[in-house]
Amino acid sequence: MEYIVPIVVLTGVSLLLGGLLILADVVLADYGECLIRVAGEDEFTVRGGQTLLTSLISHNFNIPSACGGKASCGYCKVRVIQGGGQILPTEKGFITPEERKVGIRLACQVKVKNDMEISLPDFVETVRNIVKNRLYNPKLKWKFRMEHLQYGEEKKKPKIKIETDHREKIYNIIEAHRDMPGSTIPILQNIHTVFNYLPEYALAMVSKEMNIPYSTIYRVSTFYNAFSLKPRGRNIIKVCLGTSCYVKGGAGLLHTLEKELGISVHQNTPDLKYTLDTVSCIGCCGQSPVISINDDIFGYLDKHKVIDVLHHYPSDRVKDEQIKA
Repeated sequence: MEYIVPIVVLTGVSLLLGGLLILADVVLADYGECLIRVAGEDEFTVRGGQTLLTSLISHNFNIPSACGGKASCGYCKVRVIQGGGQILPTEKGFITPEERKVGIRLACQVKVKNDMEISLPDFVETVRNIVKNRLYNPKLKWKFRMEHLQYGEEKKKPKIKIETDHREKIYNIIEAHRDMPGSTIPILQNIHTVFNYLPEYALAMVSKEMNIPYSTIYRVSTFYNAFSLKPRGRNIIKVCLGTSCYVKGGAGLLHTLEKELGISVHQNTPDLKYTLDTVSCIGCCGQSPVISINDDIFGYLDKHKVIDVLHHYPSDRVKDEQIKA
């Protein structure tokens, strides 16, 4: 008990001093007019002392910030080319060593104290890196809505244009599942069936219409092997390389198909007729070596039989509307 009072007093004094320092920095420090130059966009002048995030938003730059500037989401990343001061401890948990080397910072933590030059990374790439490096806060409920996914120095890359009929198809799928609990996966499954993969703009539409963070949609889309984020061939060839199939020549079948189709594993033929993949087991060990093409299974194969299966397979049977989508 005798230690509680001193600890409380010291904590209170520390908080008071911290508050006074922050107040002094806001009230007493005068950084004057500061120029912010946004590479490939615009330049403008702000009164020094405010955060970079506030400055950008006030000048109509779409900078996502799910946490409202509390440095707990990492979405407001920018590349600081000049100015900005040293990286803060509050930023380190959201910035990888590779990003630090190129000047990536959290706009909500950078205070404008002098002239600055920055660039705005592509938001989708920011989300991908957050997911890839597990820098997100899974307990945070993200409520912001995204209107633009590309800006800044990525202007050289053309913006994704969604065809009207594609947008309608996606919207109709979302509407059919909007009020269903746990509808995210069924929505993605239906979109995948229509387009034969999950287009990036479809993920963005699902995120916006369902008010679900893009990072969540992206994690679900990359978790399940049934989903592909890249266009796939109309016929998916899977060569089994499980123990039984491998021992009986599965690797030879794969090499034969690669040579015949002119592609490697995980690639599509230029005409998008075929995608070549491998699996660990199809469940037909007694017929090894085995391959599957879509839902059809072919066993007891050798290098000559697999070519025969490929040439006689009805490669044009997939729906035309799927191809056009």
